[in-house]
Amino acid sequence: MSDAGAVRAFRMATHREGEVEPRLVAMRDFLANASDAEVARNRGLIESQVEAVAAQQPETAARMLADVLARDPQGRYPRAVDAVLRWWVVQPGDGFAETWGILDQALANGPRPLERALLEVLGALDPRAPVRHWRVAATTRVLERLEERFEQPSRHLDHDLWRLLPVVAPPGAPTGRGDWACVLGDRAAARGEETEARTCYRLAFEQGCAAAAPRLAHRLAVEGHRELVGGDPGRAVRFLYEAAMLDPDHAEYGELHRAAVAARDGRPAAGTRPGSPAALVLEAADLLERGDDMGAVRLLRRGLREAGDGDAGGPHPDTWPVRLLLGALEDHDAMVADAARDLFERYGTAWSRSTPLGPGLVLHRVARVDPELAAALVESLPPDLRAGRLGQAVSTAAAYRILASGVRALGAGRPEVARARADLAERLLDGDEA
Repeated sequence: MSDAGAVRAFRMATHREGEVEPRLVAMRDFLANASDAEVARNRGLIESQVEAVAAQQPETAARMLADVLARDPQGRYPRAVDAVLRWWVVQPGDGFAETWGILDQALANGPRPLERALLEVLGALDPRAPVRHWRVAATTRVLERLEERFEQPSRHLDHDLWRLLPVVAPPGAPTGRGDWACVLGDRAAARGEETEARTCYRLAFEQGCAAAAPRLAHRLAVEGHRELVGGDPGRAVRFLYEAAMLDPDHAEYGELHRAAVAARDGRPAAGTRPGSPAALVLEAADLLERGDDMGAVRLLRRGLREAGDGDAGGPHPDTWPVRLLLGALEDHDAMVADAARDLFERYGTAWSRSTPLGPGLVLHRVARVDPELAAALVESLPPDLRAGRLGQAVSTAAAYRILASGVRALGAGRPEVARARADLAERLLDGDEA
């Protein structure tokens, strides 16, 4: 086809309103046969065709735009880019990953890489316009991109990827950059990449994310314990000192730090030592992170036997960390509840910052076997946790179990017990913090 013929066919296709396929065929033929000069002269017409297709099939228009930019890299086509992105976020198809990759590559060498173009387009849209499944997929992709580039400039919190996260994320997702760094830490920890997890949690903590401190402290304590039993108390001191400073409510970290200092200085260790309950939990955590669940269970059982738990005197209160973790691993809710009671007696309202399992799992297990203990644990939570979905769900579950026990007490001729339990259930259901 001649240059003039390609232009003529392309112009004729633009008059076929509402039809996508003829536009695509004409565009492909035009890009293949027209000269560079003719392409440059028809940029406005090219852009209008991409815009027209984007309104009907945005993912098809994305591929069309990529072809245009490959053929004419000097053309910017800003209206076409904006149209493709604007329609893509409100009516995405099934090819999210492919479309993201196409647009990312097509825009990589232009003045607006994909993340910057999305920032500008989404900033001008009604926040309610992008559909939720597009937001979820885009959030995941931005997180993956940050992970891919973590040691590159995208680590800096003024990078477009960090700015894009709260813009693409669905309602209810984190908004602060520190919270997102903590999410990256959780993802790295789930993959078993402990060094990257510590880096992310440290970044999150530096950005003011309170939830990152205990996560970072736990990993530093695990690493410190590993160095202590491995024969390098000097390194153990450094890890454990920081763990104790980050999470002072977790007394075991301080005890382990003192043991490491004593080992480094050649003095007898006091407090937490390898083999003590706190050290056993850290050693079990190390095994779990390496995928050795059964090894962790065997270690914890042996630790309880050596501590004399289960003898005539009952479990020792100081073994609550071991019992808490073992009960969770073996799906033994009563053991979790007994350990949680000792935890609560020791730490009071600070219990939620001191459990190695996290408050959610503890509350879930305790509510199934001891709703009144669950109620006490919920009422002592910090207001932000208690007002959240976790606190409300456990409050409701515990309240109905308490009401059932109150009915049984009434039937057994104990009206005063029934009234007390009804009052407690009502307080939980009302969310009364008094």
